[in-house]
Amino acid sequence: MSSISTEAKVGLFVLVALIILGYMSFRVSEQGFGLKKGYLVNVVFDNATGLERDASVQIAGVEVGRVEKISLANGKALVTMRILPAVKLEKDVEAKIKSYGILGDKYIDIVPGTEVGTYIAEGGDIIRTEKQADIDKLLSKLGYIAADVMAVTASLKKVIGTDEGEANLKAIIENTRSITENLDKVVKQNDEKLNLMIANLGEASIEMRKAFSTLNSIVAKIDSGEGTIGKLIENQDAFDNLNQTLASLRDITEKINEGKGTIGKLINEEDTVDNLNASLKSLEKSMDGIERYVSKADQFKTFLGYRGEYLFDSSESKGYFDLTIRPNEDKFYILGVVADPKGRRTITDDTVGGITTRTETWERDELLFTAQIGKRFKNVALRGGIFESTGGAGVDYFAFNDKLQLTFEAFDFDSDRNAHLKAYAEYRLLKHIYLSAGWDDFISNEGNDSPFVGFAIRFEDEDLKYLLGSVPIPN
Repeated sequence: MSSISTEAKVGLFVLVALIILGYMSFRVSEQGFGLKKGYLVNVVFDNATGLERDASVQIAGVEVGRVEKISLANGKALVTMRILPAVKLEKDVEAKIKSYGILGDKYIDIVPGTEVGTYIAEGGDIIRTEKQADIDKLLSKLGYIAADVMAVTASLKKVIGTDEGEANLKAIIENTRSITENLDKVVKQNDEKLNLMIANLGEASIEMRKAFSTLNSIVAKIDSGEGTIGKLIENQDAFDNLNQTLASLRDITEKINEGKGTIGKLINEEDTVDNLNASLKSLEKSMDGIERYVSKADQFKTFLGYRGEYLFDSSESKGYFDLTIRPNEDKFYILGVVADPKGRRTITDDTVGGITTRTETWERDELLFTAQIGKRFKNVALRGGIFESTGGAGVDYFAFNDKLQLTFEAFDFDSDRNAHLKAYAEYRLLKHIYLSAGWDDFISNEGNDSPFVGFAIRFEDEDLKYLLGSVPIPN
């Protein structure tokens, strides 16, 4: 027998190895490492991009099957999976397409269901799926977002990149800092108020406990029969007396309802009621008349006053003594006398030989008289009558709740001389004290014009009654 050469042995070994390798490859491709023994389950995904045949099927990270086939069904991806025979899938399991990392291979992850005892049979379907994120759409949206960010950045650069923008940004930061500081102060103040409120609540709680303690003491006394209420509850005699009183009150009420007695007739007889109503109406009319009379009497007021003026040009003083009668708010009368240092002016005409001579004399000891009537219209009052023994008129303007009075007077009209015009202001310094300043006879053509200052004192009749009533009367 001829021996086999070494080369033939090597070639025979390689041939056997190739046959075994081919057989194993054929078995692997055909059997899929034993997965051909499992059962098929279908699931439909809206999108199965990246998922390939023979991809892994896992539950909780443990491989339980492989993707058998991927086909198109009604515009969706129909995925057929082969599941190991020992793995049972509940009918409410959920299938998801996942990937190993961002760029890793895709696989199917199955979330176990809760319907234990009902399982998917051979060729059954998984109903619940989770939609797979579309990377292309996501990247497209990220592209749009990036473009918008770039546009915003460009606009922000235009705004902030200038000196004005930088100044505005600094102002915004400074305002934010100021707002934060103010907010911190407000919070601290509120903390103090909150602490004070808590302290007050604590004091109130203490007082409430005292009140409840007092109430408990009162209830205890009532339970023990102390006091009126306690006796009423515990003492049968007191309770019986109260019942008798109530019974008597009920009898009286029944008699009144029956029309017995004065009160019963008053309530039940219409004639009595009508007579009483008529009497009350008459009394009401009488009271209205009395009220109107009293109201009118309250409106009627009198004022007594004195005003002195110092004339700077003549270095003399001029005095006024007035009585003002005001029957209502908008009507008044003034009566008075005036002590003028020049006295009373008298004009006499003497005719000699057909020639008339007019002589003007001043009687210094003579008093001048005033008698005026006035009407007030809101802040303006008009006066007319006798001013310092001559005819004239005047106007007064009141301001600041009648504290300030501006006055203009015109009187002593004569063709031979300018009229006597006087203007002054008077201010109420105290309740009865007034200060005045003005210009007297300021258009005089005889040199009588003079500035002046003065003061006045005035009393209402009620003030005079009080003053006179407080003056002691000697025995």
